[in-house]
Amino acid sequence: MNKDDLLKLKEHIKTFTREEQKLRDEYLRRIANGELQGPMVGYPSIDQPSLKHYDMEKYHADRQGENITYALLRQNADNLDGIALEYFYNKITYKEFFERIADLMKALKANGIGEGDVVTVCMPGIPEAMTCVYGIGGLGATGLYIAPYLDIKTMKSDISKDSSRILIIMDAFYEKFKDVFDEVIKTTSIEKVVYVPTLNSSPLRRIQKASKTPEGFISYNDFIKEGEGLDIPKIAPYKKDMPVAVVYSSGTTGVLKGITLSHDTFNNSAESYRAFGFDLSRGQLVYQAIPTWASTGLIADGTTALYYGCTLYQDPRFDPLIYSKNLGLHKINWGVATTELFAGLDEVRKQKLFKFKLKTNILDYRDLRNIYIGGTLSTEKNKQRLNEILKSVGCKEKAKRSYGNCENGSIVTAELNGIDHPANSVGYPIPGVIVMAVDEEGNELPYGERGELVVKTNCGMLDYYNRPDLSDKVFFDETKEFKHTGDIGYVMATGDVIYEGRGSDYSVVDGAKFYNFDIKNAILEHPYVYDAEVFINPNGDLCAHVQFYEGVNMNKDVELKLIQAMIHNRLKDIRAVPEYFKIRESFPMASSTKRDFVKIKSENDGFVYISNKDLIKTYTKH
Repeated sequence: MNKDDLLKLKEHIKTFTREEQKLRDEYLRRIANGELQGPMVGYPSIDQPSLKHYDMEKYHADRQGENITYALLRQNADNLDGIALEYFYNKITYKEFFERIADLMKALKANGIGEGDVVTVCMPGIPEAMTCVYGIGGLGATGLYIAPYLDIKTMKSDISKDSSRILIIMDAFYEKFKDVFDEVIKTTSIEKVVYVPTLNSSPLRRIQKASKTPEGFISYNDFIKEGEGLDIPKIAPYKKDMPVAVVYSSGTTGVLKGITLSHDTFNNSAESYRAFGFDLSRGQLVYQAIPTWASTGLIADGTTALYYGCTLYQDPRFDPLIYSKNLGLHKINWGVATTELFAGLDEVRKQKLFKFKLKTNILDYRDLRNIYIGGTLSTEKNKQRLNEILKSVGCKEKAKRSYGNCENGSIVTAELNGIDHPANSVGYPIPGVIVMAVDEEGNELPYGERGELVVKTNCGMLDYYNRPDLSDKVFFDETKEFKHTGDIGYVMATGDVIYEGRGSDYSVVDGAKFYNFDIKNAILEHPYVYDAEVFINPNGDLCAHVQFYEGVNMNKDVELKLIQAMIHNRLKDIRAVPEYFKIRESFPMASSTKRDFVKIKSENDGFVYISNKDLIKTYTKH
């Protein structure tokens, strides 16, 4: 099939009715399963080979539109005694959780909040945060889930955009960023600040010094009392593309951007995850470690689990060691997090009495079955190293990679259990998602050809919040079905997506452009290298940050010269070979729980200089 034929076919597909689309998907699934003989055209948007791995009978996205609060109640009407949230020695049943949601809806209603209004929320994964998701959404309002480290200009602009009058904030965030929030409160439309003690929903609040509510604020419990005596408001009727939440991008590529998600985003995600094969049976303990201002924390680690009656284990502390300990202490089943958070497992192994705790089941990782890493590029070495650590602590499963971004809801692709995915694959697109690579002119590329990854999903965003200048640019086609990701990669004939890095992650040296991840991948081929990053440093020099495996006996200068030769051998250009190296024991983690690229790029000390003019044939041939 040539490019003109492909374009004609795509135009025809756009006119399909929903029923025709279902028939087409069923036809493709049967071809992928070998039940029918059909032509493979070599383009993922048409072939969709991964369909054969899904239980499409369980996939009912867009089956019927529902308000997320109504969907939660409907799904768990017979699960009232089940545990919805577990938080610092407190287990909150679904019945109690529903009561909390109703109480918050009444309090918000008493303060004039209704359909179309915006309530600003600044909390991590704590019970009050998830109560807000459903309390605000149940009224047809939108939760603006801001990060406390969001730049003040964006914070003030986004809060004022739709005249948000209420800010609900956790005490620790206000105390740490007091000057910022005081300025925001003073200069925006915020009229009432609801103050939530970190341990408000834990028995520990009785033994810990109470957090004093600042003057002019109102405590969360007193705010709830404002709704006493009112009838429980009716859940707002569903409307297609009705906004329910604004989350924020990670900021790894610039200023954080608000992303508007709809009720459809949440419900379609829940349907996609189940059809993909994720174990979402009741009784599963899902660790909500990613903050609620990120779509992964709100959807993949949050509302999807609650939709199916699972239990959220919550801990607001963004610490790899605490995260990794909790996985074993509380016998977690689901761990979806960044590679940086899972890195704490190595530290757990080094602590005193670790073997004793493992032997006596004080730490028990045998129930950890769904382990997904993402957030920043996780290399094959990252994954292999983590799998070695998981095995050493008694975990029977291996980590699997996933890929996604806030613009497309949360998870876009993931590796499947029981599938031998190729090295560096981030798995298959989840049901309802198509990923393809395109060239600079926007033409779809066949299997195996590198380009920009673009995504079609019914779990995606409505638009960038308060950024019409960006919203139009993110959509790839006029129908607004596909969105740009800015990521570089390609799709294989198996359906596997290979994500290589950000399109903006490049360096220009003497007029030549090189993707930093290409140089990084060459470095990772060295047997002693565990991890690496490549950037232009503040002085304008191309430099490499290298982390070697522990305990390796070597001459680092000799190995760095070998790394230079390996880069030159792969990229065939002396300009791509760094001369400045920084040997690291680890990489810093940002507040977003991802790798802190801003800090790494700003470092200007601790580098060693090795001229790349000394490359010799012996090394080049290695």
